[in-house]
Amino acid sequence: MKLFEVGSRVVEPTYGLGLVIAVENGFLRIDFDEHGVKKFMTSLSQLEPSSEPAPAKSGKTRRRRKATKATKATKATKATKATKAT
Repeated sequence: MKLFEVGSRVVEPTYGLGLVIAVENGFLRIDFDEHGVKKFMTSLSQLEPSSEPAPAKSGKTRRRRKATKATKATKATKATKATKAT
């Protein structure tokens, strides 16, 4: 059985390269570079250590979209109905 520590870089055949973010009672949580966080049972996993560094973060953040006129009108209608019901 292989032992991995938090912060170790690993490679898995299906998901590729990732970073171990948690070790919990026979399970590993790994944040894969291209597939997000996955949980693996340590005894059944096909993980191998990797010396390849993590990719640089892009720095892009998600932005919220502006509310459209239709969205604002829907919210106003719901607020009006809620006040009339009470």
